[in-house]
Amino acid sequence: MTSLLPLKSGTDPSADRDLDPELLGLTEEQADEILAAISSMTARRILDVLYDEPRPTSEIATALDSSVQNVSYHLERLEDADLVEVVDTWYSAQGREMDVYGPTNGGLVLYAGAETTTPSLKRALGRTVGGIGILGAVSVIVHLQWARSGPFAPARRVAPIGAQPADPTLQESIVQFLTGPGGVLLGAGLVLIAVVAVRWYWHRYRPAREHA
Repeated sequence: MTSLLPLKSGTDPSADRDLDPELLGLTEEQADEILAAISSMTARRILDVLYDEPRPTSEIATALDSSVQNVSYHLERLEDADLVEVVDTWYSAQGREMDVYGPTNGGLVLYAGAETTTPSLKRALGRTVGGIGILGAVSVIVHLQWARSGPFAPARRVAPIGAQPADPTLQESIVQFLTGPGGVLLGAGLVLIAVVAVRWYWHRYRPAREHA
């Protein structure tokens, strides 16, 4: 069986693959496809092997003491369910290409109950970006109002007698914004958004990482 002995590539398929766990509610649409793909013990064992180390089909078959055809069948179903993917290519002793499979996530966590009402990471990121946009707009409005408010307006550069006062340069305008109430509001808002985002991520994904 020398034709099945892999000649590995020079890269480690596990490198640079710091994957996040996949949290899946039992009532989500994708749950049916995933549950169908892992309904077989062989499929679950394949996932278990691949979480240890990405491998080609022949190595998976050897590890499970199964046939290449059986492993290929389950790999196809797992790939259709977006649970595994090709992460590298090795070559047999006879030069035949061998796809190396690895998991698409750092762990699969199925849950049910109240947590299904928690917004997904994509929606949370969208809300965060929207919040930053609104915060930025409000900060600019506050700065413009402050800049026009009489005695509290930032001082302009001194101009010769009879000449029009010179407008602030771009650098001066940026400094005025950052040191004014608009900049302070923007900075405080960004810090608050960052703290809330970190706390949300920590409480939502820490249990998944601990059990992945």
